[in-house]
Amino acid sequence: MVMTAADILRIYLPLRPAALADAQRLQAWAQRAGVEARIELVTVLPDQDGVALAIGAFPNGDIWKKFPEHALIPAGDWQTMQDWAKSTLPACPQSFSRFTDLGRGREILPGEFWLDEQTQDTFDLAMAPPEWALLQQCPKAGGPRLALAESCTGGGMAARITALSGSSALLQQGLVTYSNTAKRHYLGVQAKTLMRYGAVSEETALEMLNGLLREADLGAAITGIAGPGGAVPGKPVGTVCIAWGQRDGPQQVRTCHFPGDRWTVQYASGSVALGGLLGLLLV
Repeated sequence: MVMTAADILRIYLPLRPAALADAQRLQAWAQRAGVEARIELVTVLPDQDGVALAIGAFPNGDIWKKFPEHALIPAGDWQTMQDWAKSTLPACPQSFSRFTDLGRGREILPGEFWLDEQTQDTFDLAMAPPEWALLQQCPKAGGPRLALAESCTGGGMAARITALSGSSALLQQGLVTYSNTAKRHYLGVQAKTLMRYGAVSEETALEMLNGLLREADLGAAITGIAGPGGAVPGKPVGTVCIAWGQRDGPQQVRTCHFPGDRWTVQYASGSVALGGLLGLLLV
């Protein structure tokens, strides 16, 4: 069955959903295809007529999915979600995902927005999460090894990667270097850099990155002010410095200014960093 604009797609998630971002991407996909989609948090899947999708684990999931118009997909299984969307929803315009803080109001998720036409620095992910797309670019064995250094995101980017099956083929280690002392001790950030530029600076992010690349092929480092407090003159809440690069290869660093609450700033920071890493592998 292929849905039409007259249908409403209901997407069900557990009350503490690990797959909220996946559900939001599917909602965006449906809306771009002309189908209204609603996300609902439930403990038990309700009796439902019409097309419905559940993501995650539910106590009555085995019974509920026996109805032909119902689908139950594990959290994080984006390939199955993608296959389901392509077979169930109307054709969606080709979408290219860009990871930036300059979405100009077109964001679907924090740090990401979609373009109808391919332009510079965009990636054809068919709405896939950047961490999933990044993992697809890595061979199962012998590929590049990734290390992460996170400050304001508190390990959130590593959590997004390790939520996916097969992540051990990519991720070597992740460090939460929240304090200046940790940045110095574990990553070799210089005291004079912290004194002169501060913890939230491109200079510090680059030194964090190079500390990672002593033992890894790929690296990304994030340091910023997620809020609601912590702003200093010239560095408001939402200021985040992100560096990514390869050992003996290209490196990039940028300062982003994300709007929104603490979670939004943290999630957006991870998306931009993951998009930068993906760009390195797609060159």
